[in-house]
Amino acid sequence: MADDVTAEIKSRLLLSTVVGRRTKITRKGRADFMALCPFHGEKTPSFHVMDDKGTYYCFGCGEKGDIFSFVQKTENLGFREALERLAAEAGVALPAPNPEAKQQAEKRQTLQDALEAACTWYEAQLQTGAGGAARDYFARRGLSRETIARFRLGYAPAGHTALMDALVARGFPPALLIEAGLIRKPDDGRSPYDYFRDRVTFPIRDARGRVIAFGARTMGDGEPKYLNSPETPLFHKGDTLFNLNLAREAALKAGRVVVCEGYMDVIALDQAGIAEAVAPLGTALTEGQIEGLWRLAPEPVLCFDGDKAGQRAASRALDRALPLLKPGHSLRFLTLPDNLDPDELIRRDGAPAMRAALDKAIPLVDFLWLRERAAADLATPERRAAFESRIGQVLREIGDTRVQAYYKDEVRGRLRSLMDEMRPRRQQQQRERGGFGGGAGFGAGRRPQGRFPQVPLGASPALRASALGQGQDSGADATARLLVLSLVRHPRLLPRVDDELARMEIDSPALDRLRSALLSMSFDMPDLDSDKVKGHLADVGLAETFAHLEDDRFLGLHGIARNEMTIDLVEEGWRHVLAVHRRQTGLRAELSEAQASYEASPTEAGIRRIQAIKEELIRIESQVQAAGVDGGFSA
Repeated sequence: MADDVTAEIKSRLLLSTVVGRRTKITRKGRADFMALCPFHGEKTPSFHVMDDKGTYYCFGCGEKGDIFSFVQKTENLGFREALERLAAEAGVALPAPNPEAKQQAEKRQTLQDALEAACTWYEAQLQTGAGGAARDYFARRGLSRETIARFRLGYAPAGHTALMDALVARGFPPALLIEAGLIRKPDDGRSPYDYFRDRVTFPIRDARGRVIAFGARTMGDGEPKYLNSPETPLFHKGDTLFNLNLAREAALKAGRVVVCEGYMDVIALDQAGIAEAVAPLGTALTEGQIEGLWRLAPEPVLCFDGDKAGQRAASRALDRALPLLKPGHSLRFLTLPDNLDPDELIRRDGAPAMRAALDKAIPLVDFLWLRERAAADLATPERRAAFESRIGQVLREIGDTRVQAYYKDEVRGRLRSLMDEMRPRRQQQQRERGGFGGGAGFGAGRRPQGRFPQVPLGASPALRASALGQGQDSGADATARLLVLSLVRHPRLLPRVDDELARMEIDSPALDRLRSALLSMSFDMPDLDSDKVKGHLADVGLAETFAHLEDDRFLGLHGIARNEMTIDLVEEGWRHVLAVHRRQTGLRAELSEAQASYEASPTEAGIRRIQAIKEELIRIESQVQAAGVDGGFSA
């Protein structure tokens, strides 16, 4: 029966009509439409609506579904509510619920009637003589009469049973009022009493504007300052956001939703014209609340207080969001100046200041980096390694593999920049001079080692050029081999240089396979050491390839392959070798182009150009030879 009803609704309503109420839609075919996706910000339409199939799909963020899921997600409704709304629009009669469901619906309605009656009574009490202090409190907080009425603010008198007496007189039994969270029955047998007493009240409403609970604040120094209704059949803190009913339309129009810590922040923002504000109810944002916020805007702004409690709440929200992140959906974070909350900032500096602050909210990746950096001690190599390991662990919490990959790329770049800033000025100067000291193996005054082809200084350019690569790797192949194989000796260097490794030109297929295997590790295998890397190479079938390419005699001569070198010195040497490799690769490409040009049009200038390039290659490879990169090992 339910399937028949949904099918009938789909047959009577066009999906494109429903979608067109939320976003600009353009016809592309008889039953095909494209629209700007309502689930993530975009300037070019990627939201495909197919009337003949009754489905939609976004090529940008991957959202898909039918008319019911669209209404549920865009209006933050449950399936039953979406069904009722679309059935009424389509003129389809819904079948009568079964007796049990009918009884549950009637019970919920009775609870809502009691809560609505309580809200009306609290509002009335605010206007009585007893409510004078509450009115003064709202006046001190700068709230207008219109705002008080819009949010249905009220006052719970000091008497122990004032609300209970009023509602019982209207026919609501005490047992129902207890179940609704309006009165409390002590476990010690004492008489029931009002849950809220001598407090200003804030009705908590569901997405359809129905009162389901209350929040209340003391007007003095009493504790707790804020008090929420207990959990009831209608009210679950982790599933509810304060002011969602009023903020929903504003958020959909603005493409933004602001999440604050408390009721007064939300109300102050609304009164200042920033109506897209909501707040959790005394708990950290839950996974369900985050998903609900994403149905309103792709990057909700979390505006928590700058004190320790507010920053802890923001940090917990970040941790909750990481496994949920998906393309086009994230969070932004805002800490207001001088540790003010939105209510205080608006009263001090006005609404324009608040709007300007919201525009400066930082992306989740920035907040994550700042949090981890503030907690890190980078005084020693070991502590820096621990910092890298910690960030790697955090990033592995991201569930979506594409988003995780982009976060890793971003964080790797920041790690490299941070480590660059921390290096001693001496090492920076050595890098600028193109040299590398500290026992790493590079030095202009060292004698050539190994079996690099020795060429007499007086030899002709042709003879010197012909000596290149006879019976051994070219210089570019040798440096590539050193760069790849040395990372097996020092795998902790991988996260620092993996971008450069990925872009490095390698001619050897065997070396390229080793490079791919190393790149697949990086952050994905924490606490790497050389034995683990070799074990991984064996697992992926590259042990023989590695053994074939490795030459311990060669690697042992060079500083960046020595086990005793510190990671910072190894990185300096690795990057120097990379610069040499890039220069060699560029010269070899230039030589090929010059030779091709000469073959097409032989000239004396062409011969001189070829000879000059070969001379430069010999000069560079002689320097490499002097540094210990002899290239004379054979595969």
